[in-house]
Amino acid sequence: MALHFVLRSSCRNSAPVFVSLLNAGKVPAVSRSLTSASKSLLLPKPAPSLALASLRQFSASPVRRAAATGNHVTLWNAERALSVALLGILPVGLLFPSQAGDALMAVSIVMHQYWGLEAIVTDYVRPILFGATVPKVCHGLLLLVSAATLGGLFYFIHNDIGIANTIRKIWSTKPKA
Repeated sequence: MALHFVLRSSCRNSAPVFVSLLNAGKVPAVSRSLTSASKSLLLPKPAPSLALASLRQFSASPVRRAAATGNHVTLWNAERALSVALLGILPVGLLFPSQAGDALMAVSIVMHQYWGLEAIVTDYVRPILFGATVPKVCHGLLLLVSAATLGGLFYFIHNDIGIANTIRKIWSTKPKA
């Protein structure tokens, strides 16, 4: 029963039992009765010690100071604004086909896919796992693929029937009987 109260109190405190053992240098006295155990649970928590502070700062991965390099809130807001704008750009561009509408669709779709794939590359191709060169090569390839996609879409818009007319043509095809 006393072990139950010791384990229960260690779960309620932010410090584990081992840190309290390190700080005290001895085994804590286990309460002998129910009333003394319940009173010890209601006592205020002791101030964090040096061992507890160092335990909280322990991390298996290196500390990154990404926020120190710039404000990422504006980029996040731009990504969200583009995602919301796509909800209007795509239907209007498909309902009223034009080269300007196709170009606006092409730019916004490529920007949207670039930001999404960049987040994936940044999250999963980390320098800590692959070294310093592989993430840079992956980001460069992503830029190259995005530029090629945008160039191909512009070529298709200016030298062929365009994005909106192509989608309309696909939707109007009838199956062979």
